[in-house]
Amino acid sequence: MGKTAKLEFIRRLVPLSLAVLAVVGGYFFMSLLSSLLCLVAAAGIYAALPRPNVPSGAIRPVSRPPMIILDLIGFTLGILLFPLAFIGMGVATGGLALLALFCLVPAAASLVFFTVAVRQETSWVRFFANGFEFTQFGLRVRVLFEELSRMEIRLWEAPGLAAWFQATIGSSGMRSAVLLNGEESTKTLVFRRRDGARFTISSELVPDLQRILIDIDRAGMDLPEGISELQRRKIRQRRERMYGGELDLPQPPEEKKVARIAALIEHARRTAGQ
Repeated sequence: MGKTAKLEFIRRLVPLSLAVLAVVGGYFFMSLLSSLLCLVAAAGIYAALPRPNVPSGAIRPVSRPPMIILDLIGFTLGILLFPLAFIGMGVATGGLALLALFCLVPAAASLVFFTVAVRQETSWVRFFANGFEFTQFGLRVRVLFEELSRMEIRLWEAPGLAAWFQATIGSSGMRSAVLLNGEESTKTLVFRRRDGARFTISSELVPDLQRILIDIDRAGMDLPEGISELQRRKIRQRRERMYGGELDLPQPPEEKKVARIAALIEHARRTAGQ
């Protein structure tokens, strides 16, 4: 986890702790003024800490619901249920105290919503002429096209809840990074590095997909699997117009070569006979 992600967790966990302290402390030992000061400090910390500096041209994941709603849900669960659990365990006995203890389970869901919000806030991808940079939870990795072992286009499908989970959590392991648009069906660009790392990006999120494919072709790499021959030819023709150089067009079939040679020989004989 990078520094920006840690700072985003602090933005949420410290205000939540102060708000819980204001409620629990106000019930047991704090004055009303002290509780209000804790709440004011919590709001100030949340608003004052700097937001992540997203580079220009970066592609960000689609957040559904928006990040402010995720934070609101997290704070609502935490501020309601954590004090209920602590106060219940402090004043009740027997079964009521045990019931209050169980309130910690749904209260912990606030941490899940905070984690999702932090991931959305600190994850993006940027493409360059020779590669791309993938950032997830503030950790950045720079990948050159020449370091890739394979690229392909895949249709990614999942039911509604699974699609939301994959789009928001964004990673299925330490060596896999995912940036999806949250739809149940999406065409994805899958980049596989030689060391086994995999990067998956929804093609619908990429504003200029053809330019990226041109850069891949210009780097001397094979275009992703799943692109038709007609599309490959258009990409190479556009690369020729943009950067110049020899364009590798398909050679004519062998039969056409033989017919062309025969026509040249016949033309030479007629010329010699005249």
